Amino acid sequence: MTDNAPENAQSYRKRILEKIKPFFSGNSLLDAGCGDGEDAALMAPFFKKTEAVDLEESANWKKFENTGIIFKTGNCEKLNYPVGSFDTVVEKDMLHHASDPVSAVKEMCRVSAKTVIILEANRYNPIFYLHLTLMGGHQHFSQKRFKEIIAASGTPYEIKKFSARVSPINSPFMIKLVNNTSDLLEKIPFYGPVIEYNMAVLTKK
Repeated sequence: MTDNAPENAQSYRKRILEKIKPFFSGNSLLDAGCGDGEDAALMAPFFKKTEAVDLEESANWKKFENTGIIFKTGNCEKLNYPVGSFDTVVEKDMLHHASDPVSAVKEMCRVSAKTVIILEANRYNPIFYLHLTLMGGHQHFSQKRFKEIIAASGTPYEIKKFSARVSPINSPFMIKLVNNTSDLLEKIPFYGPVIEYNMAVLTKK
């Protein structure tokens, strides 16, 4: 994460990092579907080697040219890496863009030696559905569909859920309020079906 990013965006990304960090394995990371590279930069300190790939190059990658992160263009449904190239592979909000999401998950599992972490926004979260699905045209997965895609990979997995969102107002008070609200929502059972994020942790045998 770069220092010039808005604090509310930094807080959101850091919250997600705290959710996935316990599942990091080994010394090497691939960020599959890395977008602007900000998440890769945030995760990189936890690994000795970090690479990041996306279908299209982002101008933002230039900001990280002195960090040691290797950025490449490539299709996550056909990754140009040998089997077991990375200890950990992470994907966030790319999978619903894939033409064949099952193939993409299988590819991530193929190039992982230990762990694959997949994060996707929940289609039926009320705010996400209005903002991202109806207005933004993102075809996020329902929890049922998400689990079907993960299971089809044939790799042992666990499904987890958590709450995270960007504070609509960039102020310390609102950021803290949004994070505290997310903490509370995670403890309410009936919120589970519409919680913001679905996460799969796939473990290679």
